[in-house]
Amino acid sequence: MNFSMNFEEAVKFLKSFISYEDIVLKKYDAEAFNLDRFKSFLSDYGISYKNLKCVHIAGSKGKGTAAYLMASYLAKTGHKVGLFTSPYILNIREMIAVNGVMISEGRFVEYVEKLRDFLRDSGRIKSGNVITYFEMITTIMFQYFLDEKVDLAVVEVGLGGRLDSTNVCNPFLTVLTLIEKEHTEILGRTYREILNEKLGIVKSGVPLVVGSQNKVVLKEIKRRKLGIPVFYVDDAAKAALMIFLKEKFDEKLYEKVRSELKIIGRFQVENVGRKTVVFDMAHTRASAKLLKKKLLENFSERGGRVGHKFVFLISMMKFKDVNGFLKNLLGRRDGGLDASTHVGEVLFTKSHPTRGLGAGEMKKFYPKGTVIEDPKKAFQFLLKKLKKNEILVVTGSHFLISEILNS
Repeated sequence: MNFSMNFEEAVKFLKSFISYEDIVLKKYDAEAFNLDRFKSFLSDYGISYKNLKCVHIAGSKGKGTAAYLMASYLAKTGHKVGLFTSPYILNIREMIAVNGVMISEGRFVEYVEKLRDFLRDSGRIKSGNVITYFEMITTIMFQYFLDEKVDLAVVEVGLGGRLDSTNVCNPFLTVLTLIEKEHTEILGRTYREILNEKLGIVKSGVPLVVGSQNKVVLKEIKRRKLGIPVFYVDDAAKAALMIFLKEKFDEKLYEKVRSELKIIGRFQVENVGRKTVVFDMAHTRASAKLLKKKLLENFSERGGRVGHKFVFLISMMKFKDVNGFLKNLLGRRDGGLDASTHVGEVLFTKSHPTRGLGAGEMKKFYPKGTVIEDPKKAFQFLLKKLKKNEILVVTGSHFLISEILNS
């Protein structure tokens, strides 16, 4: 008998499958992340996933922003565009959208029910031959975009590239945004190892757009004979659009779309109880530097003087470059933002039970910081005592942003 689900039950069903987002990975190889198994599943399930025209985007930083920017621009120019991004912040439906509109709860439930019935009827659940949470979401994405007959889809890699479930797609263009030493416990500790994973999205005969990179990464990419057209640019999203649209690309519209782009958890400024709070999921050295730059630019008074103090609530995951992140965000280790007095209280918290780094561990890198392990209590503590000239900045992990925004 087939039982109908409501939306909450559908999400719970998906979450009952293994989610590598919620555990500390001990093994990252083709046995654990078996794309042949996933392709076989998609084929048995009856999805013509290779028919989806798409742009595939990998990178350590900026891939989500590039994906949103491309999809937003193309929607403005009359295209029907699917957008697949991860992770989500408030609602799982954020991951799958067409022309800026999330998949509806009804359609989402419909696809989950079909997956549930297929898994049960095919005997995969009993045999233990099941797919992961992210592969299920990827399956729903393919089916939804094909059913919606999108003109093209912009697909962001979940983790790495080579072994990511999105890498079964058949792109007409691939994009590589900024590479950093991130997820080193999984992808490797050197740029060469990390690029082995990120460049795993490269396909024969498919052009690659490489966005702004540091000199070491650039040299390593150029050292490889990829055997495809490679475009080295500063703005990967813009270059990808120009390649796709050719002479139809509109520079003024692109700049307008970029200036108006708003993404949940990316320098999201909110008024909470008449107090200003900035939510930003920065978690790498480069993103910390960019966050600091945006804070100084957005909250500066005439003449460039910063008239505010920034109070920080920070949570990070294990294996992240905590020292590099805090150095770039807070300035000197012993306090100060660019040797100024713009940093107020810094409070560390823990936002994930298994992957989260303990607040006390983070404090070792910034002894002036204080500790409250519970993120909701930490947020309320800082918000309550926030002064008129202070801005609360919540950063370091999308788990922290999600926890606070959902409370």
